[in-house]
Amino acid sequence: MTRAGSVGVGKQKADRTRTKSRWIALLVALAVLATACGSSADDAADTAAEETTTTAAEATTTTAAPEPEETTTAAPEPEETTTTAAPEPTDIRLAFVPATTGLLVNVAHEQGFFADNGLNVELTPTTNVSEIIPTLGQQVEISLGTSTDLIRAADSGLDVVQILGNTIDTEDNPFVRVIVPADSGIEGVSDLAGKRVSSPTLSGVIHVATLYWAQQEGIDPESIEGVQVPPPATVEQFNAGQVDAAEALEPFASALVGMGNTSIGDPFASIGLPLATNFWVANGEWAANNPEAVAAFKLSLEQAQTFIGADDEAARAILMGYTNMPAPVAAGVSLPTFDLDIRTDDLTRWVDVLISLNQFEGEIDVNDLVLDG
Repeated sequence: MTRAGSVGVGKQKADRTRTKSRWIALLVALAVLATACGSSADDAADTAAEETTTTAAEATTTTAAPEPEETTTAAPEPEETTTTAAPEPTDIRLAFVPATTGLLVNVAHEQGFFADNGLNVELTPTTNVSEIIPTLGQQVEISLGTSTDLIRAADSGLDVVQILGNTIDTEDNPFVRVIVPADSGIEGVSDLAGKRVSSPTLSGVIHVATLYWAQQEGIDPESIEGVQVPPPATVEQFNAGQVDAAEALEPFASALVGMGNTSIGDPFASIGLPLATNFWVANGEWAANNPEAVAAFKLSLEQAQTFIGADDEAARAILMGYTNMPAPVAAGVSLPTFDLDIRTDDLTRWVDVLISLNQFEGEIDVNDLVLDG
């Protein structure tokens, strides 16, 4: 080989050596750089691949719907409601006369007006209300009463008051008549001197009115002999000749006239008409402590009065039931004029009547005799 050829070969080797040295230097530099960044190129590639795979997996994974929470819906607790029980009805024991004067209370009882208004009323028939008055607040709560009964009871210290009206006497509709036999020769009250006269109650308003009437006609009231006869027995005693005249209220007055006997007049007219003939009384303390019951009693009788005005036939059927009067009598008897107002002025007139007959000597304020006085 020539020198020139040797030189060429050597140059090539030298170039290859230099090139190899440059690559080695470059690789070393890259290694240092990678180490400084904290990962190798392969690590970076691997990490990138993992992130790409994870992202793809997340993108393709179907997210299942969350399991529904197990909830138990309990039945709602019932709301606590306060049920107000209906008040117990007020018990009332009531005394009445089984005549037309008792029609209102019997209608109120039969038609359920008392029950509808919160009252449990026990009706007790009696032939003499004067005997009932002292028992008010003990044996009965309410009773039919008259002005003379009320005035005498108050004068004797009894706690009794009028709580409601019942019937009044009018010129067109007299409450009572004095009946005599057609052939007796008795033409007027002045002919009653020395005669026996029957009356439902000798201390009641009917007989007192008859005595006052006789007095106004100049007859000594004491010359008339009073005979107490229960109203249902009036006709029987009269027909048997036990009395010369009868102070008869309905329906007995109409029955006697229907038999051919004669009426000589209405004793109440001597006092002045219209005039309260009977009303409802009660123990004063009971009435004051039971205003709701008194109001319910009044409402019931008002409803009964309306019923009688609207259905006369049904009212007379009730009348026949508690009086046991025959149907023809019940159908034709005159019904009372009902007035539920408290007529205080009428009490004043009755005080004057009793004083005139020497049957009352005290002083009394009639306003104390009524519930609203």
